Amino acid sequence: MRKGRLVHEKPTVWIGKHGLTEGIISEIRKQLEAKGYVKVKAQKSALVGKTTKEMAKEVAETLNASVIDVRGRTFILRKKRK
Repeated sequence: MRKGRLVHEKPTVWIGKHGLTEGIISEIRKQLEAKGYVKVKAQKSALVGKTTKEMAKEVAETLNASVIDVRGRTFILRKKRK
């Protein structure tokens, strides 16, 4: 799927006030493996002390994925499927 089409999709993972928990990372990993991409939105309270770009980069490095786009509190990750 192309980035242009993903911009109009709704986020499928929401990061809440507890931030990047193991459960959130696990859900992002599961969706990346199933679809090859995931759109994530963070609540303001999840971004205390970091930017959305920093959070996206952290998640991407953890899951060996690529950051495709960051807009506001939303980011899109992609990972090539095996």
